[in-house]
Amino acid sequence: MNNHRATREGVPVAGLRAVGIDMVLGAAAGAVGVWAMDQLGWFMLRAENTHTLARDLEARDGDADAGAGTAAQVRGVQAGASDGGATAGALKKATQVSGVSPTHQRPGPGATVFHYALGMLPGALYGAIRRIRPSVRTGHGVLYGVALFVIMDETAAPLTGIASAPGRYPWQAHARGLAAHVVLGVTTEILLRATDRLR
Repeated sequence: MNNHRATREGVPVAGLRAVGIDMVLGAAAGAVGVWAMDQLGWFMLRAENTHTLARDLEARDGDADAGAGTAAQVRGVQAGASDGGATAGALKKATQVSGVSPTHQRPGPGATVFHYALGMLPGALYGAIRRIRPSVRTGHGVLYGVALFVIMDETAAPLTGIASAPGRYPWQAHARGLAAHVVLGVTTEILLRATDRLR
């Protein structure tokens, strides 16, 4: 009888609870990872040379002949301009760096939620899987970050129309995206290891 109460469809309740906690912690760590990714991505984007940055922005907007509009966007990105308070500016930058919104538009709440969900949902799965399959922790989260970059940025985003085809972007944009996703993966893993020690 006690055995029956302690299981749900053959799975120990304590095990289900642990997986649930791992998923919540993974989602939270993923959100922090997205924030860290955005900081590096935005820093690298601002430091980019004018020609490369213009090509990147044209690819994001889907317009290879944007001309003066792109030049204004390049100046705005390099100046770190934002239209609003610090929080609004940070959210705008975050969605621009990820390619969720063009640089000349202020992202709405939906774009921001979507942007963070792209780190939180995989983070929840990663949080649950990393205990069962420790090999996914390879490189202290580097493998996880690289996998997210390949699956999301290079494959899913172009297929769903969130981003242009990978070939439209300069190689520097791909390198920046890879570096930023590695930071996301490492940040997520560092935070989860910290919670492992606390638990």
